[in-house]
Amino acid sequence: MENRLNVGITHGDVNGISYELIIKMMAENRICEICTPILYGSSKVAAYHRKTLNIENFNLNSIQTPREANPKRCNVINCIDDAVKVELGQETAESDKAAMIALKKALDDLDHQGIEIIVAAPQGIESFKTEGAYGCPDYLAKRYGVKNVMPVLVGTKMKIGFVTTHIPFKEIAANITPVNILSKLKMLDNTLKKDFTIRKPRIAVLGLNPHSGENCLFGEEEKSIIIPAIEKARENGIMALGPYSSENLFKGTDYEKFDAILALYHDQGMVPFKTIEGNEGAVLIAGLPIVYTSTVSGTAYDIVGQNQADEIALNSALYLGIDVFNNRQQNAELTANPLQHYDVAGNANESDLNVEQIAGVKDFPED
Repeated sequence: MENRLNVGITHGDVNGISYELIIKMMAENRICEICTPILYGSSKVAAYHRKTLNIENFNLNSIQTPREANPKRCNVINCIDDAVKVELGQETAESDKAAMIALKKALDDLDHQGIEIIVAAPQGIESFKTEGAYGCPDYLAKRYGVKNVMPVLVGTKMKIGFVTTHIPFKEIAANITPVNILSKLKMLDNTLKKDFTIRKPRIAVLGLNPHSGENCLFGEEEKSIIIPAIEKARENGIMALGPYSSENLFKGTDYEKFDAILALYHDQGMVPFKTIEGNEGAVLIAGLPIVYTSTVSGTAYDIVGQNQADEIALNSALYLGIDVFNNRQQNAELTANPLQHYDVAGNANESDLNVEQIAGVKDFPED
């Protein structure tokens, strides 16, 4: 029998759509064909949501440790108080606490090799503030002693990384520096190679100002900050191009010519991603020693309990996590045996072309 991965699924916010996504995903028998799913949460809360959604023929196998998991069943480790109060449609201190308890338990088990991957259902940002963090990436970076991490949005048509994420808009420009851009380009380049087996990633960098500055008419950051960072990245062997204006890159299909896009701030990347990919994409936290994925969709309090949430969001996070774990294993094997190295991505033949020819897009698109 094939040795399937133990996948820890954290229950997120008990008052949001997390349990609806989890129940719908686990109700599909095929999930046990690709992994051994282990829910970190509460069988009692799961039963409450199942009844609310009127979903039949769903049950969980209660276990104490991952070692007890039944590979043919959907398992649950009850790690929160059964008396937790469920208040559908609102984030509460109790739901935040329950979310963090489940996440910490899953991380502990992952650190002790009980599970290989964590797939996180939607969890409120406020829950991380109780831990002195600005969000999930910041919390995980502190836990694992990593200086820089980056959420990468992964869809069927695009991947988007970020220079900045959850900071006030007025602070964005001050955080757009050559050092920060180069650091994120290195991280994005590395995750594309290691986690997605793309040997020679092509990365588009977005501009900061309208029309990417329009020859400094609307700002000088492109000329003084972004372009020098791109040039430095190229000196380091990173195939980075740009800066591009969002309206030009996303108005057609030019974005598909790149393996990834580096956005400078949250909405600059999130808006086009959700517009094109919808909620079907997933998030990978790059830069961590573990595989942690989550949904692009949030807690969606406005539709909780209405049986409207689409589990494809959690499915995408699950498949992404498994793929990344396997790709990292493959990369480790290839690194250990370099003579067996081969071009997984299949773009090695393009090495004789310059970056502009490969991308097929001008560095400075005209409006």
